[in-house]
Amino acid sequence: MHSHLYNLVPIAWALRTAGHEVCVATHPNFLETAKSTGITTVPVGEELAAPRDLPAAPGAPAGSGTPFGFGYDMAETRPEVLTPAYVRGTLATYTSRMCEYLSNQSMLDDLVEFARAWKPDLVVWDAHHYAGPVLARAVGAAHARILAAPDHWARMHSLLPAPAPGQSAAPGDDPLADYLGGKLAPYGAEFDQEMVVGQATIDPLPSFLRVPLPNGHLPMRHVPFNGPATIPAWLRRKPRRPRVCLTLGMTRRASGVEQRAGNAFPFATVLEQLAGLDVEVVATLSADQVPPGTSIPENVRIFDYLPLNALLPTCAAIVHYGGMGTVGVAAVHGVPQLSIPGNIWGEGVVMRQWAEQGAGLVADADTLVERLGRLIDDPSFAAGAERIQKEMLAAPSPHDLVPALEELTERHRGSRTDAA
Repeated sequence: MHSHLYNLVPIAWALRTAGHEVCVATHPNFLETAKSTGITTVPVGEELAAPRDLPAAPGAPAGSGTPFGFGYDMAETRPEVLTPAYVRGTLATYTSRMCEYLSNQSMLDDLVEFARAWKPDLVVWDAHHYAGPVLARAVGAAHARILAAPDHWARMHSLLPAPAPGQSAAPGDDPLADYLGGKLAPYGAEFDQEMVVGQATIDPLPSFLRVPLPNGHLPMRHVPFNGPATIPAWLRRKPRRPRVCLTLGMTRRASGVEQRAGNAFPFATVLEQLAGLDVEVVATLSADQVPPGTSIPENVRIFDYLPLNALLPTCAAIVHYGGMGTVGVAAVHGVPQLSIPGNIWGEGVVMRQWAEQGAGLVADADTLVERLGRLIDDPSFAAGAERIQKEMLAAPSPHDLVPALEELTERHRGSRTDAA
């Protein structure tokens, strides 16, 4: 997905401009997108099909509101739901479905074969993609993960009951350990907690979204990257009335979960309501995201794509579904946020926390107009967004993190085995 790749680009370029060789490994069908970032890229594994029909686990509980139709939700937070059985079921389902979808054995074999020839000293891996730590252990490299969203993997894994004193975990007690242990065995390596949370975690999220971690925590400023883009001339002119951005981000386009329960966006109702506001709406929507026959109001302009990093400085507010790429770029520019949350990776949880910070509101189709009006007219929301903006801009830049990653690499350099 674009948002996960683009989240890696600033740290990749920081390492590259510090003099290090950097290579992005990705599936063949994402090769051109990765190359467009300017970073050397290698294809590994087979082409990855769109995740539109990932199967639920056999015997998974009925859960119409769960993302991907798995029957479990990795972002679940209700204590009464998070029983040991639910936690184990969630980890078992997401590893066997999501992890195996992202990095099956073909992809992992190809990745390790490439790495044995290229000999990386450091693996920086997207925190959703567990081929990264397996690769690092297979070739003896240091490894750090980077968060693209709240750390539900680590949070959910931490909820597993600990084995009784003097006892080891039995098969099935820790599905993530079982899964990754199986991936590590051919390389003569064993599972440990570093496989879940890395030897360090690069964290570009605001502090109020963080999960406590056992290993090195490296806060990093979110640096928006939207890919190659052209800024239209009209964006250089000040809008005559408050400008509102409406976007569903790139992840919804790619994930194929828009029509699953809890994710359908009420376009017709939202656009009808926006027509009654004295605002200029700039919507970034693909043709297939706008239902046929939808009436487009006079004050709404639709573009297939605009770089949010260029658009948002001109906006008084943004309306979105809660994706973290959108949340991050809006935070960097201090734009108050209104969300009609979907449910791909706990967007509702994120946006409720955002509202608690006084920097946004959560709405549905019925409350959109009233809450968007409040967001624009009440200066407290702009002040709340500015507080988060200042916190994010005060965090270390990707450039500032390079020495810490160099030190991490040196510390673990002795783990490399030439026989790997």
